[in-house]
Amino acid sequence: MFRYVAVVWNEQDPEARGQAPALLASLPSGTHWQTVLRGRGVEVRAAGMRAGSCEVYRLPDDAGVILGKLFVRGAAGSRPAPAELGGAARSWCDEGGRGLMEECWGRYVAIVRDSRSDAVRVLRDPSAGLPCYTLRRGALHVFFSRIEDVLPLCAGPFTIDRSYLVAGLALTREHSVRTGLREVTQVLGGECLEIRGPALTRRFCWDPRPLIEREVIEDPAEAAALLGECVRDVVRAWAGCHRGVLLSLSGGLDSAIMLACLAATPGLRLDCFHYYPLEADLDERDFARAAASAAGLPLTERPRPAGVSLEPLLDIHPAPEPTNYLYYLEHSRTDAALAAEREADAVFIGYGGDQLFYQERAQWAAGEFLHRHGPWSGWLRVLLDAARMDQISVWRMLGLTLRARLGGRRWNLLQEAGRSRPLLRETVLAEAKRGAYCLHPLLREARGMASGKLWHAHQILAPFDFYDPLGAPGDPERAAPLLSQPLMELCLRIPTYVLTAGGWDRAIARRAFHAALPPQIRNRRHKGGMEAHLRLTVRRNERLLKDLLADGWLVNHGLIDPARLARALGGAADTASESGELIEYAGLEAWLRHWVNPVSSREGPLWQTSE
Repeated sequence: MFRYVAVVWNEQDPEARGQAPALLASLPSGTHWQTVLRGRGVEVRAAGMRAGSCEVYRLPDDAGVILGKLFVRGAAGSRPAPAELGGAARSWCDEGGRGLMEECWGRYVAIVRDSRSDAVRVLRDPSAGLPCYTLRRGALHVFFSRIEDVLPLCAGPFTIDRSYLVAGLALTREHSVRTGLREVTQVLGGECLEIRGPALTRRFCWDPRPLIEREVIEDPAEAAALLGECVRDVVRAWAGCHRGVLLSLSGGLDSAIMLACLAATPGLRLDCFHYYPLEADLDERDFARAAASAAGLPLTERPRPAGVSLEPLLDIHPAPEPTNYLYYLEHSRTDAALAAEREADAVFIGYGGDQLFYQERAQWAAGEFLHRHGPWSGWLRVLLDAARMDQISVWRMLGLTLRARLGGRRWNLLQEAGRSRPLLRETVLAEAKRGAYCLHPLLREARGMASGKLWHAHQILAPFDFYDPLGAPGDPERAAPLLSQPLMELCLRIPTYVLTAGGWDRAIARRAFHAALPPQIRNRRHKGGMEAHLRLTVRRNERLLKDLLADGWLVNHGLIDPARLARALGGAADTASESGELIEYAGLEAWLRHWVNPVSSREGPLWQTSE
């Protein structure tokens, strides 16, 4: 498991110089840890390197290191960067790293020092593929990927950021420098944090807004050609990092597109697998079989139990932020076992395709066309396409578009507060709607940007978890190759009314891979449901849910309405939204127990903290 810890200090500050030796002496060490950078005001250690996928790249003259995986762009496609970067890399990290993000892409955190000024810069790649958290210890700045590695460095307790939890409960996952712990912040994707003397500054070296506004691709044929080329490039680049790959073939469009790319990758040992339900949810085996057959590959099929046990929530690893634990409860150990059986060192999933290729909310497409062209030739066609994709009448779509346009209303994340959240208190929803801090800094002041692209950018900027909260040593690497910087940039350049052309969600992706996809997947409009699975999961875990939630932190701090919770726990949670809500809140309570109630965890006290 790849991880790193870095300590940065102001070499001109006697207090910082005095504190540095003691802290460095307590950094993780041993046979698995290597010191990969040491200089004035900075030391970096890393562990768990894997040749080809998780590496350390050294800048010339000990100017810094790039941790993770780095590809160099080129006219003939992306290629892996060499471990020892040459002279051309000297300029990549100038101007805060803008050159690095233009010339390269990947999943990385760069830590660079300026020998002339003693400034140290920490940069995170735009896809935010590798975590980059930070906290202060006296006069020192500590950067890390896993909080377990730095707990021994911390002298005081962590405290819960209640407002962060409110935003996460009432909204979609936010993109904030804040985390669930007040003492821990993070560097966002595309951001550069610079420590120069006593000053700490933040700025973005990568900004998607100019792409959206000035480099627009409106020709569907051109968009499809570029998209097909880009998807093949990034998927094959990631495939080249591994000896063997397991592909989760869901039966949907995105994983089928990935299969089409992987199957054409020379020398790749590839296996496909599919989990099918034993109960009432839609069985998608026919779709998965069709995709595997079109690629000429066998498909491993395994049954998915009726409802999943939530018991492993009591064993999740501590982290600065909670995540979607249900996915890992269903996949973590079964995927790892199958990977060991097939000798695969990576599991690929199609996550990110819905967001990138634009899977929902065509209602914004007609408004974006008006934003760019006005109500002239082509607008009626876009209006009809949007109504068809969202499955509403064209008159209703017209009303939605004109009300938003004439009223000057644009999509705003705060409008989402409380959607499918019936268990939350009304006061919590009102608090969430005031929480502008949860918006991505680049999207807070996106004046002039159409609602469709705001929504699109918000979805694309949500990172994929690098660490498995239920992971074990020796697990395969889990990757979502579609969430790669070149593809993010390309999709942001394509307007929503092009991405939904003809009334199809992900229309350009369908067109780009038309010949490679079986007709039943290419023409599929609906995904399989999880309603029965969620209800069965709640029923199977009724006692554990009550133990976690009935007298939990969320109830005691006034976030969940106890009367509504009692009804849901008493068997009234018969809707998918309430069932999903109960499971999500149980995961959050399990996360909270690491920080506010460690004595109740299965293994006893992990870290003595306070509220």
